Amino acid sequence: MSNAHTKIALYASYQTGKELPGYIKFALKHLSETDFHVVLLTNSRELSNETYEFLADNDIELFFTENHGFDFGMYRRYLQLRSNSIASASCAGQQESSINNLERLLLLNDSVIYYQNKFSEYFEQAENSSADVVSLTCSNEFSPHLLTFFLYMKQPALGAFYMFLFETPEQDTPQNLARNLQFPLSDSFMDAGVHMDSIFQTEKQASFAYPELIRQGAGFIKVKLLQGVYTYKEQLRFIENGEYDSLHANYAELVKQAGLAPDFDEKWLPTSLRETAQRKILWPALNFVTKIKNKLFKKPVKNDGQ
Repeated sequence: MSNAHTKIALYASYQTGKELPGYIKFALKHLSETDFHVVLLTNSRELSNETYEFLADNDIELFFTENHGFDFGMYRRYLQLRSNSIASASCAGQQESSINNLERLLLLNDSVIYYQNKFSEYFEQAENSSADVVSLTCSNEFSPHLLTFFLYMKQPALGAFYMFLFETPEQDTPQNLARNLQFPLSDSFMDAGVHMDSIFQTEKQASFAYPELIRQGAGFIKVKLLQGVYTYKEQLRFIENGEYDSLHANYAELVKQAGLAPDFDEKWLPTSLRETAQRKILWPALNFVTKIKNKLFKKPVKNDGQ
Protein backbone atom coordinates (compact mmCIF):
# COMPACT_ATOMS: atom_id res chain seq x y z
CA MET A 1 0.00 0.00 0.00
CA SER A 2 1.57 3.23 -1.14
CA ASN A 3 1.14 6.23 1.14
CA ALA A 4 2.44 8.91 -1.23
CA HIS A 5 -0.93 9.76 -2.74
CA THR A 6 -2.63 13.01 -1.79
CA LYS A 7 -5.93 12.30 -3.58
CA ILE A 8 -7.62 8.97 -2.84
CA ALA A 9 -10.95 7.50 -3.96
CA LEU A 10 -12.29 4.69 -1.75
CA TYR A 11 -14.86 2.52 -3.51
CA ALA A 12 -16.62 0.18 -1.04
CA SER A 13 -18.30 -2.93 -2.43
CA TYR A 14 -19.80 -6.09 -0.98
CA GLN A 15 -19.97 -8.93 -3.53
CA THR A 16 -20.05 -12.73 -3.45
CA GLY A 17 -18.65 -13.84 -6.82
CA LYS A 18 -15.13 -14.12 -8.20
CA GLU A 19 -15.90 -11.54 -10.89
CA LEU A 20 -16.72 -7.89 -10.41
CA PRO A 21 -20.07 -6.77 -11.87
CA GLY A 22 -19.71 -4.82 -15.09
CA TYR A 23 -21.07 -1.59 -13.65
CA ILE A 24 -18.46 -1.68 -10.87
CA LYS A 25 -15.63 -2.24 -13.35
CA PHE A 26 -16.98 0.64 -15.44
CA ALA A 27 -16.88 3.00 -12.44
CA LEU A 28 -13.46 1.84 -11.26
CA LYS A 29 -11.92 2.09 -14.73
CA HIS A 30 -13.09 5.65 -15.30
CA LEU A 31 -12.21 6.72 -11.77
CA SER A 32 -8.69 5.42 -12.39
CA GLU A 33 -8.45 7.71 -15.42
CA THR A 34 -8.64 10.75 -13.12
CA ASP A 35 -5.86 12.02 -10.87
CA PHE A 36 -7.24 10.08 -7.89
CA HIS A 37 -5.58 6.94 -6.59
CA VAL A 38 -8.42 4.40 -6.60
CA VAL A 39 -8.84 1.76 -3.89
CA LEU A 40 -11.39 -1.07 -4.10
CA LEU A 41 -12.51 -1.97 -0.58
CA THR A 42 -14.32 -5.30 -0.63
CA ASN A 43 -15.08 -8.36 1.47
CA SER A 44 -12.42 -11.08 1.56
CA ARG A 45 -13.08 -13.85 -0.97
CA GLU A 46 -11.54 -15.64 -3.93
CA LEU A 47 -11.26 -13.51 -7.06
CA SER A 48 -10.63 -14.62 -10.63
CA ASN A 49 -7.36 -14.03 -12.46
CA GLU A 50 -9.28 -11.76 -14.82
CA THR A 51 -10.34 -9.58 -11.90
CA TYR A 52 -6.77 -9.29 -10.60
CA GLU A 53 -5.59 -8.43 -14.11
CA PHE A 54 -8.26 -5.75 -14.45
CA LEU A 55 -7.21 -4.15 -11.15
CA ALA A 56 -3.52 -4.29 -12.08
CA ASP A 57 -4.09 -2.90 -15.59
CA ASN A 58 -5.91 0.09 -14.14
CA ASP A 59 -3.53 0.59 -11.20
CA ILE A 60 -6.35 0.03 -8.68
CA GLU A 61 -5.37 -0.90 -5.15
CA LEU A 62 -7.25 -3.88 -3.65
CA PHE A 63 -8.10 -3.88 0.05
CA PHE A 64 -9.71 -7.04 1.43
CA THR A 65 -11.60 -6.56 4.68
CA GLU A 66 -14.19 -8.14 6.95
CA ASN A 67 -17.87 -8.05 6.06
CA HIS A 68 -19.24 -5.87 8.84
CA GLY A 69 -19.96 -2.21 9.38
CA PHE A 70 -21.11 -1.66 5.77
CA ASP A 71 -19.26 0.91 3.65
CA PHE A 72 -18.32 3.12 6.60
CA GLY A 73 -16.79 0.12 8.35
CA MET A 74 -14.64 -0.51 5.26
CA TYR A 75 -13.58 3.15 5.07
CA ARG A 76 -12.69 3.11 8.76
CA ARG A 77 -10.56 -0.02 8.59
CA TYR A 78 -8.68 1.12 5.49
CA LEU A 79 -7.90 4.55 6.93
CA GLN A 80 -6.93 3.08 10.30
CA LEU A 81 -4.57 0.61 8.65
CA ARG A 82 -3.09 3.36 6.49
CA SER A 83 -2.60 5.53 9.56
CA ASN A 84 -1.06 2.67 11.57
CA SER A 85 1.32 1.68 8.77
CA ILE A 86 2.46 5.29 8.47
CA ALA A 87 3.08 5.44 12.23
CA SER A 88 5.18 2.27 12.00
CA ALA A 89 7.17 3.69 9.11
CA SER A 90 7.77 6.88 11.07
CA CYS A 91 9.12 4.89 14.04
CA ALA A 92 11.46 3.11 11.63
CA GLY A 93 12.76 6.45 10.36
CA GLN A 94 11.03 6.19 6.98
CA GLN A 95 9.39 9.20 5.36
CA GLU A 96 5.75 8.52 4.55
CA SER A 97 2.81 10.85 4.05
CA SER A 98 0.07 10.77 6.71
CA ILE A 99 -3.69 10.63 6.16
CA ASN A 100 -3.52 14.16 7.54
CA ASN A 101 -1.59 15.12 4.40
CA LEU A 102 -4.39 14.02 2.10
CA GLU A 103 -5.73 16.90 0.06
CA ARG A 104 -8.81 15.13 -1.29
CA LEU A 105 -10.74 12.07 -0.12
CA LEU A 106 -13.58 10.63 -2.18
CA LEU A 107 -15.99 8.04 -0.77
CA LEU A 108 -18.14 5.90 -3.06
CA ASN A 109 -20.05 2.64 -2.79
CA ASP A 110 -21.72 0.12 -5.07
CA SER A 111 -25.29 1.08 -4.19
CA VAL A 112 -25.20 3.37 -7.22
CA ILE A 113 -24.70 2.61 -10.91
CA TYR A 114 -22.87 5.25 -12.96
CA TYR A 115 -24.14 4.58 -16.46
CA GLN A 116 -22.38 7.60 -17.91
CA ASN A 117 -18.76 8.59 -17.31
CA LYS A 118 -19.13 11.96 -15.64
CA PHE A 119 -16.53 11.70 -12.91
CA SER A 120 -14.36 14.47 -14.34
CA GLU A 121 -17.43 16.70 -14.51
CA TYR A 122 -18.39 15.89 -10.91
CA PHE A 123 -14.86 16.63 -9.74
CA GLU A 124 -14.70 19.92 -11.64
CA GLN A 125 -17.99 21.06 -10.17
CA ALA A 126 -16.87 20.02 -6.69
CA GLU A 127 -13.61 21.96 -7.08
CA ASN A 128 -15.46 25.02 -8.38
CA SER A 129 -17.76 24.94 -5.37
CA SER A 130 -16.81 26.97 -2.30
CA ALA A 131 -17.96 24.03 -0.16
CA ASP A 132 -15.49 21.87 1.75
CA VAL A 133 -17.47 18.68 1.19
CA VAL A 134 -19.65 17.99 -1.84
CA SER A 135 -22.12 15.20 -2.55
CA LEU A 136 -24.11 14.45 -5.67
CA THR A 137 -27.44 14.88 -3.87
CA CYS A 138 -28.75 16.01 -0.52
CA SER A 139 -31.94 15.54 1.46
CA ASN A 140 -34.01 17.23 4.16
CA GLU A 141 -35.77 13.98 4.95
CA PHE A 142 -35.55 13.27 8.71
CA SER A 143 -32.81 15.94 8.96
CA PRO A 144 -30.75 17.96 6.46
CA HIS A 145 -27.89 15.80 5.24
CA LEU A 146 -25.68 14.92 2.29
CA LEU A 147 -26.21 11.56 0.60
CA THR A 148 -23.03 9.61 1.35
CA PHE A 149 -22.87 7.23 -1.63
CA PHE A 150 -20.61 9.91 -3.19
CA LEU A 151 -18.78 12.23 -0.85
CA TYR A 152 -16.03 14.51 -2.19
CA MET A 153 -14.05 15.95 0.72
CA LYS A 154 -11.46 18.70 0.54
CA GLN A 155 -8.72 19.11 3.11
CA PRO A 156 -10.68 21.45 5.46
CA ALA A 157 -13.34 18.75 5.91
CA LEU A 158 -11.00 15.84 6.62
CA GLY A 159 -10.21 16.51 10.27
CA ALA A 160 -13.89 16.58 11.22
CA PHE A 161 -14.50 13.46 9.13
CA TYR A 162 -11.67 11.45 10.71
CA MET A 163 -12.75 12.40 14.21
CA PHE A 164 -16.35 11.43 13.55
CA LEU A 165 -15.48 8.19 11.73
CA PHE A 166 -12.97 6.92 14.28
CA GLU A 167 -15.07 7.87 17.31
CA THR A 168 -18.37 6.39 16.08
CA PRO A 169 -18.82 2.61 16.51
CA GLU A 170 -19.48 0.48 13.46
CA GLN A 171 -23.16 -0.21 12.86
CA ASP A 172 -24.88 -3.58 12.40
CA THR A 173 -28.03 -2.70 10.45
CA PRO A 174 -28.80 -0.32 7.56
CA GLN A 175 -31.22 1.56 9.83
CA ASN A 176 -28.56 2.09 12.50
CA LEU A 177 -26.05 3.07 9.82
CA ALA A 178 -28.34 5.84 8.60
CA ARG A 179 -29.39 6.94 12.08
CA ASN A 180 -25.97 6.89 13.75
CA LEU A 181 -23.50 7.56 10.92
CA GLN A 182 -24.91 8.90 7.66
CA PHE A 183 -27.27 11.54 9.09
CA PRO A 184 -25.06 12.65 12.04
CA LEU A 185 -22.02 13.03 9.77
CA SER A 186 -23.60 16.12 8.24
CA ASP A 187 -24.38 17.42 11.73
CA SER A 188 -20.71 16.96 12.65
CA PHE A 189 -19.63 18.88 9.58
CA MET A 190 -21.98 21.73 10.48
CA ASP A 191 -20.76 21.77 14.10
CA ALA A 192 -17.16 21.97 12.84
CA GLY A 193 -17.94 24.86 10.49
CA VAL A 194 -17.45 22.70 7.41
CA HIS A 195 -19.35 24.09 4.42
CA MET A 196 -21.45 21.48 2.57
CA ASP A 197 -23.13 21.46 -0.84
CA SER A 198 -24.48 19.06 -3.46
CA ILE A 199 -23.98 19.11 -7.21
CA PHE A 200 -27.58 18.30 -8.09
CA GLN A 201 -30.61 20.03 -6.58
CA THR A 202 -34.07 18.52 -6.85
CA GLU A 203 -37.58 19.73 -6.13
CA LYS A 204 -38.51 16.46 -4.46
CA GLN A 205 -36.72 14.60 -1.70
CA ALA A 206 -33.78 12.69 -3.16
CA SER A 207 -35.43 9.30 -2.57
CA PHE A 208 -38.24 10.25 -4.94
CA ALA A 209 -36.29 12.44 -7.36
CA TYR A 210 -34.51 9.97 -9.66
CA PRO A 211 -36.78 10.57 -12.67
CA GLU A 212 -35.88 14.24 -12.24
CA LEU A 213 -32.18 13.48 -11.80
CA ILE A 214 -32.15 11.31 -14.91
CA ARG A 215 -33.74 14.15 -16.90
CA GLN A 216 -31.07 16.52 -15.53
CA GLY A 217 -28.40 14.27 -17.01
CA ALA A 218 -26.96 13.24 -13.64
CA GLY A 219 -25.67 9.95 -15.08
CA PHE A 220 -26.24 7.74 -12.03
CA ILE A 221 -29.04 5.76 -10.37
CA LYS A 222 -29.53 3.67 -7.25
CA VAL A 223 -29.29 -0.08 -7.84
CA LYS A 224 -32.36 -0.64 -5.67
CA LEU A 225 -34.54 1.41 -8.02
CA LEU A 226 -33.54 -0.72 -11.00
CA GLN A 227 -34.17 -3.91 -9.04
CA GLY A 228 -37.52 -2.58 -7.84
CA VAL A 229 -37.22 -4.24 -4.44
CA TYR A 230 -38.24 -2.21 -1.39
CA THR A 231 -38.91 -2.96 2.24
CA TYR A 232 -42.38 -2.43 3.64
CA LYS A 233 -41.32 0.84 5.26
CA GLU A 234 -39.70 2.08 2.05
CA GLN A 235 -42.85 1.40 0.04
CA LEU A 236 -44.94 3.04 2.73
CA ARG A 237 -42.83 6.21 2.47
CA PHE A 238 -43.52 6.43 -1.27
CA ILE A 239 -47.25 5.98 -0.69
CA GLU A 240 -47.53 8.38 2.24
CA ASN A 241 -45.82 11.06 0.15
CA GLY A 242 -48.04 10.41 -2.87
CA GLU A 243 -45.02 9.33 -4.93
CA TYR A 244 -46.77 6.66 -6.99
CA ASP A 245 -45.05 7.66 -10.22
CA SER A 246 -41.63 7.37 -8.61
CA LEU A 247 -42.54 4.05 -7.04
CA HIS A 248 -43.81 2.49 -10.26
CA ALA A 249 -41.38 4.09 -12.72
CA ASN A 250 -39.56 1.88 -15.23
CA TYR A 251 -36.11 3.12 -14.27
CA ALA A 252 -34.23 0.88 -16.67
CA GLU A 253 -36.13 2.39 -19.58
CA LEU A 254 -35.60 5.93 -18.28
CA VAL A 255 -31.87 5.28 -18.01
CA LYS A 256 -31.65 3.84 -21.52
CA GLN A 257 -33.59 6.78 -22.92
CA ALA A 258 -31.15 9.14 -21.20
CA GLY A 259 -28.30 7.37 -22.96
CA LEU A 260 -25.69 4.89 -21.80
CA ALA A 261 -21.96 5.54 -22.17
CA PRO A 262 -20.52 3.88 -25.32
CA ASP A 263 -18.56 1.44 -23.14
CA PHE A 264 -21.42 0.71 -20.74
CA ASP A 265 -23.16 -2.55 -21.65
CA GLU A 266 -26.93 -2.51 -21.23
CA LYS A 267 -26.80 -5.99 -19.69
CA TRP A 268 -25.00 -4.49 -16.66
CA LEU A 269 -28.28 -2.88 -15.60
CA PRO A 270 -29.85 -5.16 -12.96
CA THR A 271 -33.05 -6.92 -13.95
CA SER A 272 -36.14 -5.81 -12.07
CA LEU A 273 -37.10 -8.30 -9.39
CA ARG A 274 -40.62 -6.98 -9.00
CA GLU A 275 -43.38 -9.50 -9.63
CA THR A 276 -46.72 -8.67 -11.18
CA ALA A 277 -48.39 -9.87 -7.98
CA GLN A 278 -46.44 -7.26 -6.04
CA ARG A 279 -47.89 -4.52 -8.23
CA LYS A 280 -51.43 -5.93 -8.20
CA ILE A 281 -51.69 -7.04 -4.57
CA LEU A 282 -49.00 -5.65 -2.24
CA TRP A 283 -48.95 -1.99 -3.26
CA PRO A 284 -52.77 -1.60 -3.40
CA ALA A 285 -52.90 -3.27 0.02
CA LEU A 286 -50.29 -0.84 1.38
CA ASN A 287 -52.23 2.04 -0.12
CA PHE A 288 -55.45 0.84 1.56
CA VAL A 289 -53.75 0.39 4.95
CA THR A 290 -52.16 3.83 4.69
CA LYS A 291 -55.50 5.48 3.91
CA ILE A 292 -57.16 3.81 6.90
CA LYS A 293 -54.29 4.77 9.20
CA ASN A 294 -54.35 8.36 8.00
CA LYS A 295 -58.11 8.60 8.47
CA LEU A 296 -57.84 7.25 12.00
CA PHE A 297 -55.15 9.77 12.87
CA LYS A 298 -56.72 12.61 10.85
CA LYS A 299 -53.69 12.77 8.57
CA PRO A 300 -54.47 13.58 4.92
CA VAL A 301 -52.91 11.54 2.13
CA LYS A 302 -51.20 13.79 -0.41
CA ASN A 303 -52.40 11.82 -3.40
CA ASP A 304 -54.37 8.59 -3.52
CA GLY A 305 -52.67 7.59 -6.79
CA GLN A 306 -55.94 6.68 -8.45
